[in-house]
Amino acid sequence: MSFFPHAFLGMKAVLEHIDKGEIQAPAANSVRIIWFYSSIMMLISGLNLLILFQHILIGSHKARLQVLILGVGLAVFGLGSTYISGTIDTMFLFTLEGIVLILATTILYKRAHHLHDLEQ
Repeated sequence: MSFFPHAFLGMKAVLEHIDKGEIQAPAANSVRIIWFYSSIMMLISGLNLLILFQHILIGSHKARLQVLILGVGLAVFGLGSTYISGTIDTMFLFTLEGIVLILATTILYKRAHHLHDLEQ
């Protein structure tokens, strides 16, 4: 879901910064390309999570590992962005999203499957 505001509202903001001269011409194309790439990757990541969701519910360890890796990546990105900027801003939401995915594929996953095993 974060693809839509990132791609449409975010790109608009990037173009406004370029128009104001806040992003100089040599870097402007690179910033546009990086923004476009990150928007597409957000969409792919979200779709991938939707596809993997059902597989995780049935206990696929490969699907669980894929989501865990994505969660670690998001958490590291969010923490790194916070460290680089020196402030807690919207990038910290990536950390929270990553933590949720990590918990869902480790502690909460084990607990949910343990309870499911007890019911059988």
